[in-house]
Amino acid sequence: MTEARETGKKMSASKIAGIVSAVLWIVGFALAFVIPADNPFMWVPDAMLLIGFFPLLFFWKPSWPWLVFGILNVVIGFVLLVGTFIPVDTLTAEMKKAREQLTEQKSPYASVFSESSTQQMAHVHTHLVKQHSPWTWMLVGVFSTIYGIVRMIKNTIKWAAKKKTGA
Repeated sequence: MTEARETGKKMSASKIAGIVSAVLWIVGFALAFVIPADNPFMWVPDAMLLIGFFPLLFFWKPSWPWLVFGILNVVIGFVLLVGTFIPVDTLTAEMKKAREQLTEQKSPYASVFSESSTQQMAHVHTHLVKQHSPWTWMLVGVFSTIYGIVRMIKNTIKWAAKKKTGA
């Protein structure tokens, strides 16, 4: 009877985690359309979308998903940060050079760097720079990685203590 109650509690707790995650994702996604790109709070939608994974990760026993989630967020944040330092003019000029070189070589990949692709890339670059704060991604990533390491150490200590007592 106790085991059934515990299972029921775990199920309800995991359902709550799923609901909280879904609400955070929906609100974060909605805010991305409400908050203008030049607003200082443009980082909030990304933060809510990323933090939306936390309730699910808390209920997942292994600690390695926290590490993977954190490291990938730091990498994405770093790529976004590098993107802020690349001027759009440089990006489009390099794409034009690549198109010309590939066209001279009669490469089938020349169409990838077409004029419309270059304009789309410039649009994507502007969107990423204006609407996705690299610091949000990196801070959430660093926090997740640190939490994952602490949780991994705690789990290892528990495992070693259990192994030592022979249980």
